[in-house]
Amino acid sequence: MQATQHAILQARGVTRQFGGLTAVNKVNLALTAGEIRALIGPNGAGKTSLFNLITGVLPCSSGQIEFKGARIEHLPPFRRFKLGMARSFQIVNLFADLSVEENIRVAVQAALKRWTHPFEWVSPQAVERRMQEILDRFRWIKDPLQKAGSLNYAEQKKLETLMALTSDPELLLLDEPTAGIDEDDIALMIDMIMSSAQNRTILLTDHDIRFVMKIAHRITVLDQGSIIAEGTPEEIAANPVVDEVYFGGAS
Repeated sequence: MQATQHAILQARGVTRQFGGLTAVNKVNLALTAGEIRALIGPNGAGKTSLFNLITGVLPCSSGQIEFKGARIEHLPPFRRFKLGMARSFQIVNLFADLSVEENIRVAVQAALKRWTHPFEWVSPQAVERRMQEILDRFRWIKDPLQKAGSLNYAEQKKLETLMALTSDPELLLLDEPTAGIDEDDIALMIDMIMSSAQNRTILLTDHDIRFVMKIAHRITVLDQGSIIAEGTPEEIAANPVVDEVYFGGAS
């Protein structure tokens, strides 16, 4: 899939300070509609902080963020979701006491509600149809009635990513989707993301560089809150500055 040339998200001079610490430093980032962009960097580089600024979990200290051509840095997270933005978290964030099916139902209802009037009911039949489509499509869901909190870590990561995809966002942010999961589950994660990527822009961060190189159209590299490089996977792999900062010059 080739990305089009329309920028769906633009960050201009985005900065976040915590007292004397600058976690994100004057970041300029433009995501093209339809692309899969990876954000990489060493621990503490500011990746999750930038995710939090884009999604409204944290306010910007300065700078501007545009989504689909409109300024959003002043909007709370739920308003950004209504506009078509969703995310997963580095630490799994599920409804642990609800079943797998009920967790997915929450995401389906949220997706359908985006397109209705605030006082309009979401059709239960439409929810159930969409639920069944998802259960039929993703066969790794072995027991839809199992409580989400009783799943192993890998299953929880896949469920959280599936919920984010099910919410049908135009822009999806995935925070370390492969962290703590094995090769087979990484392959499932790649398949799940790629099969759902059509007409969707994805920004992800992950420490598994093999996963990043397989899935990303372009890669942005952060170090100490600032962008130090940007390019295709091939360009980033050949960049000596990235090699020194991210890989310690070991490649």
